[in-house]
Amino acid sequence: MKKPSLKILTILLTALLAMNALPAFAEEAEGLEEAYFNAVLTGLFENYHFEADKEKILRAVAGKALAEHPELLEDLINVAADSFDPYTDYYTPAEVEAFSQFIGAEYVGIGVTIRRIAGGAVAQSIINGSPAAIAGIQPGDVFLSVNGRDVTDCTLDELTELVKGPEGTQVHLVMLRGDEEHAFTVTRATVHAGSVSYQIIDGEIGYMLISVFNNLTPAEVAAADAYFRANGIKKLIVDLRDNPGGGIISVVQTLGFFVPQGKTVVTTEYKNSETLQPLRSVGDLTDGPYYELAVLVNEGSASGAELFAGNIRDYELGTLIGAKTYGKGTVQEFMSLLSTEERPMGQIKLTMAEYILPGGEKIHGKGIEPDIRILNRKVKLDTSEMEPLVYQDVYKEGDQGASVLALKQRFSVMGYFVGELDDVYDRELALAVKQFQQRVGLPDTGTMDIETQILFGNVIQESRVLQDRQLEKALEVLKGTAK
Repeated sequence: MKKPSLKILTILLTALLAMNALPAFAEEAEGLEEAYFNAVLTGLFENYHFEADKEKILRAVAGKALAEHPELLEDLINVAADSFDPYTDYYTPAEVEAFSQFIGAEYVGIGVTIRRIAGGAVAQSIINGSPAAIAGIQPGDVFLSVNGRDVTDCTLDELTELVKGPEGTQVHLVMLRGDEEHAFTVTRATVHAGSVSYQIIDGEIGYMLISVFNNLTPAEVAAADAYFRANGIKKLIVDLRDNPGGGIISVVQTLGFFVPQGKTVVTTEYKNSETLQPLRSVGDLTDGPYYELAVLVNEGSASGAELFAGNIRDYELGTLIGAKTYGKGTVQEFMSLLSTEERPMGQIKLTMAEYILPGGEKIHGKGIEPDIRILNRKVKLDTSEMEPLVYQDVYKEGDQGASVLALKQRFSVMGYFVGELDDVYDRELALAVKQFQQRVGLPDTGTMDIETQILFGNVIQESRVLQDRQLEKALEVLKGTAK
């Protein structure tokens, strides 16, 4: 949010301080005027014989400030909103639109997930209904050119930048499908991005990552559920780590795939409501859970993710594994403000309610303890089984040998695509080197000169890789091998 900068606003903040209304701003009171004003108000409140109406005084100070400085209106609303809790905030019209896009999972593009393969880049997946899907691009199509530029030697970052652009503009693509080239003209538009990814591990266990609960999540979970059932999967890991939550209705609908029909999944407690408001599972399950579940949570699992995890725990539908969750059990709703054409106003996202889990627990400020507490850790990158890294004047395309293999092995474990792990400095390794050079600010030649080698060696020496002990434990639990 914008930081108020005018002196009158800081004086107003000091007035609020003196009334014990905004203690969080105590450290921001600076300067002679603020200190003087604060001292005057303190003296008034301490020595006034009768009861002082602090709200009336606050309104008078704010009214005077706005009468002389009407441009402070949004700043003062922002200050007032910030004084409640960390989740109440004033959103400008642009910020309201951005938040709506986040919940609606929207972005401008063509709706293609791109993956690097040997010899180029491929459209890995196409979002249904996206501009790419409408144009006829299919998964597996290989990018040859974008707007007439050959992209076979582009890094993923470069290719992505070429494909992106403003909404309504066109991008001309030439793709290779099998042995045939196909030309497409695609109009960039708002695309609904996914929040769910899924796969089968070891042929018997499903894995589903829910990154956020947005408007598309229930439909995406339905697709994952259909996929797992079609493949006979009855054991499932649901990964909610670092999921910040999202829309409560999205969470309730998603829980319908796991919580039997009709059971209460959440009760919301509003300040001005005499009765609690329960929401129930709307799923098709009538005779108990379909999956044997393990749910991964951590300190970044918040709000809706905690609501999901709490239902799994309270109804004993699975095992919670990981670290204690964040502890946000409140519900925010937008409060619209009167706008005019001359002065467009945003909205206030206000904490309106607290939610209660099926077992009767309020978790705000507490979080949820997992059934199995286990922390991930980062360990030093182990290169003992790799070829030794040998420094020389330069490595370039066409070079061969064990030292080239050493480079490929290290680039691969760092997440760069290098194609086949052989001892040939080919185009794929050159592109990986080029991408590394771009990211560290070196000239992106694709050639491994001595400066690049030294910096790359330093990165390898300092690298730590994540040991996902939480996922390992979930697999053990579902396989029945946990100790």
